[in-house]
Amino acid sequence: SDLEDKQLFFDSQSNLQELIQGKLKKEFSYIMLEESGPEHDKTFLVEVQMEGECLGKGTGRTKKAAEQQAAYQALLLLREKGYVFKKY
Repeated sequence: SDLEDKQLFFDSQSNLQELIQGKLKKEFSYIMLEESGPEHDKTFLVEVQMEGECLGKGTGRTKKAAEQQAAYQALLLLREKGYVFKKY
């Protein structure tokens, strides 16, 4: 639902960490793919990977925002694959 997606996005990085490290017992990492634009107006492209597989990509005006978006995309992918994470 829309409300569930909004709650999931609110802290996607923590939710992803809880799911991958806590339930799946695996490691993951954020990889900076691209940094573009002038110093005062940068855009970042980040990918989240687990065991060499891309789970999601995100863009943002800060690295943190790009990571949050990538984590959200990863959570959506894992949800589609049937992984269950905490309900709100």
